[in-house]
Amino acid sequence: WCPAAVLERFGMNQHISVCICTYRRPQLLERLLEELTDLSTGGRFTYSIVVADNDHTQSAKQLVLDYAARSSIETTYCPEPVQNIALVRNRALSHAKGQFAAFIDDDEFPVNEWLLHLLNACEQHNADGALGPVLPHFDQEPPAWIRKGGFYDRPRHASGFRLKWNECRTGNVLFRRSILPGLEGPFRVEFNTGGEDQDFFRRAIDQGRVFIWCNEAVVHEVVPPARWKRSFILRRALLRGSDSIKHSP
Repeated sequence: WCPAAVLERFGMNQHISVCICTYRRPQLLERLLEELTDLSTGGRFTYSIVVADNDHTQSAKQLVLDYAARSSIETTYCPEPVQNIALVRNRALSHAKGQFAAFIDDDEFPVNEWLLHLLNACEQHNADGALGPVLPHFDQEPPAWIRKGGFYDRPRHASGFRLKWNECRTGNVLFRRSILPGLEGPFRVEFNTGGEDQDFFRRAIDQGRVFIWCNEAVVHEVVPPARWKRSFILRRALLRGSDSIKHSP
């Protein structure tokens, strides 16, 4: 006999809700769901999937229901008709259960031990959450200037590195759901098109929460030819710049 509290303390009997926010990316979403089907758990946790659809026409509904019907992984579909990234994140979290929630973008897919690495990092460092690297993935070889310019490369750290709020984002993260009651929203709708994730981490860290880096928990971001254009890269940079202004004191 072993009390539930003891099982949880040593990383057993845990459940993780994997949250995916999507908008009209059926091929990429299907790829992600298939990659999530048989993740390695090391016998330490179970997991389920929540797909929050930000398309008012519910274009992802049938795809998700078909996946749920053939998969052994419990999968929930929930629509959020109002277009706002904070609203759809909150919608996904409202259907999450268990001790942990993870976020992964609909244009990404993880390594097989993704969740296991993140959970291990949280437990080993007694952290409230762990983030991992997002590496670019090209199904076709891009122009040389794309790789050389490093436009889709992101900073990496040694595992256990303590992150500042502006180094955090939701493209590859696991956090304890126990942090949510103290965070209004928890994602704030006034950020609308972006910046809501860093605001979430900023407020959490201000409350003493700790987020660390897990370099082994890799996910891959699909970078299709449409994102190789200079105009796309410029627009993305301008959007990130405008989002950063939202965090000014």
